This record gives sequence, C-alpha cells and structure tokens, in this order.
Amino acid sequence: MKFIPIYEALTIKAQKNSPPHIAFEELLESERQLAEWSRIEKVKPLNLAAEKSTAPLFAKRVEISEMVIQKTPERFIAEAPTTKTVDADPTAWMNDLSPAQAKRLQAAQSRSEVIGQDWSQPTWSDMAKEVLEKSGVLTEATASSNPRVYVAGVDASGKASTKIPQAEVRIPDRNNQPSDDGMNPSYGLVEEQRPAGIRTISGPLEITGGLAVTNEHHIEIRRSDEGVLKELGKVNLVQGQYNIDVEDVTGSIIARLVDKEGKTLGEGSFRLNRVASIAQNRLQGPKIRIEPHPDFGGIVTSAYNPKPDDAAPAKTLVTFVKGAKEVAPKKDGAVAMDNVTKGSTTVMRAAAPSHMQTASIVVSGQEFKTPLYPASMIQALQDILSQQRQMSFEGAPTIIWGKVSLDGKTLSGIDVVVESDQSLVPVYFNQFMLPDPSLKATGDNGLFAFVNAEPGFHSLLATRAEAIVGYQNVVVEEGSVAQGDIQSTMKNESVPLRVYDAFAGDAVPATVTMQSLQSEFEVQGATTVTLPNLRRYGLMRVQPEGTDYVAARYVYNDNDEYVHAPVVRWSWLSAIKGYLKIDDLPTAGVIVGFVPDENFEVYLAAYDSFNPRQIVYFDMQGKILQNGKGIAGGGFILYNVPEDIHEVVVVGERTQKIYSRVLPVDPNTLSVLSFRE
Repeated sequence: MKFIPIYEALTIKAQKNSPPHIAFEELLESERQLAEWSRIEKVKPLNLAAEKSTAPLFAKRVEISEMVIQKTPERFIAEAPTTKTVDADPTAWMNDLSPAQAKRLQAAQSRSEVIGQDWSQPTWSDMAKEVLEKSGVLTEATASSNPRVYVAGVDASGKASTKIPQAEVRIPDRNNQPSDDGMNPSYGLVEEQRPAGIRTISGPLEITGGLAVTNEHHIEIRRSDEGVLKELGKVNLVQGQYNIDVEDVTGSIIARLVDKEGKTLGEGSFRLNRVASIAQNRLQGPKIRIEPHPDFGGIVTSAYNPKPDDAAPAKTLVTFVKGAKEVAPKKDGAVAMDNVTKGSTTVMRAAAPSHMQTASIVVSGQEFKTPLYPASMIQALQDILSQQRQMSFEGAPTIIWGKVSLDGKTLSGIDVVVESDQSLVPVYFNQFMLPDPSLKATGDNGLFAFVNAEPGFHSLLATRAEAIVGYQNVVVEEGSVAQGDIQSTMKNESVPLRVYDAFAGDAVPATVTMQSLQSEFEVQGATTVTLPNLRRYGLMRVQPEGTDYVAARYVYNDNDEYVHAPVVRWSWLSAIKGYLKIDDLPTAGVIVGFVPDENFEVYLAAYDSFNPRQIVYFDMQGKILQNGKGIAGGGFILYNVPEDIHEVVVVGERTQKIYSRVLPVDPNTLSVLSFRE
C-alpha cells in the first residue's frame, strides 16, 4: 500500500461580480489542478508494513498487494458534461437544491443585483424630499434638523413608527435571568410571545416553621384546579418571590417544598378568587408561607390552667388513630403525629391520672387546644345539676363540653342543641363559671355542656334566631368528656360542588344536604356553594335522582377547595358481592373509597377481627383486583362494616403516609370516601 500525503488545502475562489454557478464552472475547468497532480506524482511513496520479525498475536497475517492511486480525477473532469448543462439552462442545476438552499441562493443573487446597480441616480428619499420642499410641506427648519425623509411603517407590535430601521435580534430568555421587574414569565417568552388570555401572578414567598432549602430540595409553584395540577411557575429564592402564568383564575396557587424523593416537607397556598382585579394581565398575589406539612398537632392543658404556656397534667398520654400513635406531651403541652396527609381526621384522646379522658375530632393542619377536666370538677358539676334538676346521674359520666366563638371571640346569646338527641338539656355557665339554670343561651364566656349523653356519634348545632351559627361533631364515650367547641367565622368562600358517576364521570342530578348549610338543595351535577373558611370536619348526604344510584354519606371539610361526590350504582355493588359470595348482613354498612394519588392498602383502625375477604380492591374502571392491594386511580369496598364509629386508614405505598377518615357507620347504609392529598 502507498500513502501519498497532501500538504496543501484545496482552495475555491470566485470573483465577487460573477454568479456562483459560473464561478464554480470556471474552477472545474482550471488547468492548475493538472499541475497539482503532476507535483504529487513526484513525491516518493512510503511503504506501510510491519516488521517481518514481529510474531502474529491474535490474527493471521495477510499479504496485501501494492495499490497505487492514479490521477483519474482529470479524466472525470474532462468527461463531465458541465458545459452542456450550462448551455441548455443556466438555472437548471438549482432544481436539485433543497428549498432552503434555493431560497438562500435567490437572496444572494438579489443582494448582488442591488449592490451592482447604479447608485449615482437620486434615491426615492431624495426625490420625495424635493417634492415636499416644493409643495411647502417640509420647512427649512425641519429639513435642517433631519435632512432625511422616512415613511411610517408598522413595527413588530403592530404600531405605526418612523424609527430608523436597525438590525435587531431578540432571543427569548430561557436562562432564568431576572427581568426589569425581577421576575420572568413562567412560559419563558418575551411579552410579544405571550399566549392570549394568560395572566401573570407574582408575590412574596416565605419559608417558615424551621424549614430550609438545600441542594436536595426544590420548591414547586403550581395552579391546582379541583385537584388537578396545571401550570408550573418559577421561584426566585434570592429575592423571595414567586411568579406563575395561569390560563384561568380558578382554583388555588400551591407552593410546596419537596425533597429528592418527592416527599412534601412544607406547603402553602391561596385561592385565586381572593386576588383582586382579575381582569388585569398582571396580578399581585398575596404572600405564600411554606409551613411544615399538615399533621395532627396541638396543645393539651389542664382545665384549671388554660394558658397556652402551661404544661399538661403529669403523666398525660395522648393517642391518635385509635391507639396507633401514643404520645407524651412536651413541657409546654405540645403533642403531634406526623406523616399524615392533608385533610385527614382522627379522634384524639388525652388522659391523665385524676382527670377525665377528653376525646375530640381533630383535622390535620388545624392546631387544637384540648383541656383535661379533673374528675372532681366533673363530679361537682353533676352534684349541682342533681340539685337544680331534682335528678340523679348514675354510672360513668358522659359529658359534652364546649365553647361557642366567632373568629376567636366568645359569643353570648347562642342556643346549642344536640341534633341526634334533642332530649338533652344544655347547661350554660355564668360569669363565675357556675351552671346557671336561668340562662337559656350562652353567657359572655360562651360555655355550654350536656350531661348524661348517650355514647356514640353526636352532632351539635348552634343557632341564634333560627340562623345557623356553627356546628360540631363529637364522639361520646363512657367515662369521657367529648370536647365540642363550635367555631364560626365571617369569612366565607365559594366552593364548586360536583355530583357525578364515579366511573363514567357523567353529571348526576341529586339532592344534597350539608351540615354547613341551612337547608338541603337540588344540584344538576354541578353547582357552587358558600362555606365558612374553617378547617372543620363535616358530613354530607347525597340522594341521587332515580333508583340506579345509591344514596350515600360523605365526609368533607369546610376549608376544602372543592367538594366532589362520586356516586355508585346498586348493580355494581351487588354484582361484586354476588361474584365473591360475600354474605349480606343487614345490621352492617358498606364503605366505598377512592384513592387517586398512589398505590395503597386499607384497614379499619383497631379492628383486627375484620374479615379480609370483605375488603375488595378495584381499578379506575371498577373492575376487581386480585392482588390484595389498591392501585392509583382505583379504590376499595368494605362490605359488612359493623355499626360503630370507625377510622378508615389508607397507607400509601410510595410515600408511606397515612390517610385517615373518621366515619360513623349505620346499619344498611353506604358511605363514600375520597382520599386525596
């Protein structure tokens, strides 16, 4: 083999005043290439071969015959029919070019024609100036200040302009560089590229509660509309600002602090209906405070020491989720259970020596304050009432105790009744904290109590002049005080409510009854209701029209951003029961749950005797799953649930978080739960 080195690069030159194709043909016909090949022939070839003494290692040695490169290109050039092609049609070769190359070539030819024209003639600007001067429109002062004449044109934004055109390149900002106002649109586009109808919302961002951002954390800003995450925003950590472009002003803006495993460490949000001037394209949003993720937390104190900084009684123990978590209060009385999802509910029970147990329904993310009542205090209350009412109280005490307040301030003149047992007579307290039989409504302290209530689930209702002030649900147990503080607020929110087929998604007309509202109402699938802005556990009943769907009880929170009520058919429930041969117990109820976020398992807290065969998992189409676990988008059915106050617990497979719901189950009834974070 011969190796012939080439030391000089091939250079193509063309005259500026010649068209490109003529310059190319002249180059091919040049005689200088022939001289170059003659020079290359005189170069001594080098033999490329291994030493004969080298032993073959892994391959067989192959003898290759000598190869010589001859100067065949000169024959190719001579034989190429270039002249014929040019003579036939000088532009025919352009047909083989791609559209983009042909367009660039035409632009180059146009520029060559413009440059090559005679510029000694007066321009259109000069002629226009001469005509305007003759007509008197253009004065000498105007001409001296600017001797040129410009014709108004339309700029990129569509406005008329006589600005001298200049070369300009605008590149969308994609490097997260702060703009003049310190924020960038979430779309990463310049203002002219913003889609129609897009609104930009920006505001301050604060991280509190001991949270911090490290390299393993990031902050997400998103709009959520009825549980569906939509647009993604941006965060400027240096300036403490957030910015998001939204297509609609419904739903909420949510900020989350997330670690590398996807676990939410903190969260903050606000509803878009609170933002004023929604007709503007740029809106100033409120401050978002990212706080530790909602959990069960609060303070346990003694009823004799209601100050927040007072400690709980000695040896106090607090349990959540029917004993699944047992906590001893800290020195300041604080107790908490973490790793629970937003909207979860549980019955918190606190007990201490020489005190009555206190039980109350608590909501995750809402700090509670629970007093422990000394046994002697409850005994004194019963003794006073025995004398006032001429009656005796036998057995373990069953007390309901609470306070009525409006935005944190106690309310007087409020009537309180137990809706589930209106035979109970309320006890109101005077300014000396003593039961006063002359009081027919709450006093200045807002306190009330019910004695000798039946154990079970009860609903309290506070009214004034037949107008609902508030409500509270309590769990009454023997030897226990049910804490039933009734809160109310002047702040209300408009919330979308939907009733729909759980699997088809079709709207279903129904009659809806909610604890927060004065009376029941009709809904044709979707409506808007006004609820108090309180984190409070509430119950709702939905009665669909016709007989295809089952009437059911639902759990909701007054602070929910939306209320969804998926309904199921009788035929679906009965078909699964018949296929799996599950017994029908008329004294028991049925619970259906939907879990859209992750794979899961479900169980009844502190109810180990529940038959696993009566737990059925289904997919998003309602078909039975045989693997004994639930999948994201599906749900579960609990058949033959005994009559009692249950806590339905769902454990997420990915996050290992607890979704819990307090639910009273009555015989031959259906309850539907949604477990969405």
